[in-house]
Amino acid sequence: MSKTIEKQVKESSLGMYFAILIVIASFAAFYLDPLSLITTLFKVLFLLTGLVVAGLVFFKTPQGKRLAIFTKETKIELRKVVWPTRDETVKTTGMIMVAVVIVAIFLWIVDAFFSWMVQLLTN
Repeated sequence: MSKTIEKQVKESSLGMYFAILIVIASFAAFYLDPLSLITTLFKVLFLLTGLVVAGLVFFKTPQGKRLAIFTKETKIELRKVVWPTRDETVKTTGMIMVAVVIVAIFLWIVDAFFSWMVQLLTN
């Protein structure tokens, strides 16, 4: 590996470790309460602040940048999806419900038949 790649990997790992450390410290401060925060509100605000800071640190790392790019590309792809209309959705849901009822009745009949056969064989 070249020196620049090793440096990038090291910086990437450091950013990730730092973000994880911030999250762990935030949860530890919330549950262990070493600062003797008076109310739960202050504890929650401290926890949320820690999580936001950890998120900001994470999004400065290469993995965070890739996640941001992936999210943007996902939104673009979702715009291309052709969603069914309300009428189509209601019709297909109705057909599925009818099919489920028909299969349930069929299975009930098969179960009754096998129960009857077992009773005949055991008596």
